[in-house]
Amino acid sequence: MLTLRNEYSSFSRKADAKIALLKDVLDRIQRGEQVDVEKVLGTGDEEQEQEWADVIKHIEEEDRLWQAKDRREKRRLNKEQKAAASTSDEETVSKDTGDSDSENQNPTPVQAKEPPGFY
Repeated sequence: MLTLRNEYSSFSRKADAKIALLKDVLDRIQRGEQVDVEKVLGTGDEEQEQEWADVIKHIEEEDRLWQAKDRREKRRLNKEQKAAASTSDEETVSKDTGDSDSENQNPTPVQAKEPPGFY
């Protein structure tokens, strides 16, 4: 677990450095400076090109995970809203007809749990 965390932090640092390099290149280009983008970004250097490919792959994978998580969350919220809407509709119908089950039920008292003792 520790190794995985260290690998992730190392990769995150590398990705942050690559992103910072891209921002620097873009800033220099926007200021009108002449920049050899291929040289700065390591075009032609197999090792640097592989690092860029790894960073892009990781970012795309992470983006897919975030989007999937967002879709799951939206579906869950949708289901909850539909369930709440149908429950409120059922309550409205039961109040209108006078068929309330709560009149027939005796509520049971809820007892508070004792805090754990000291040893």
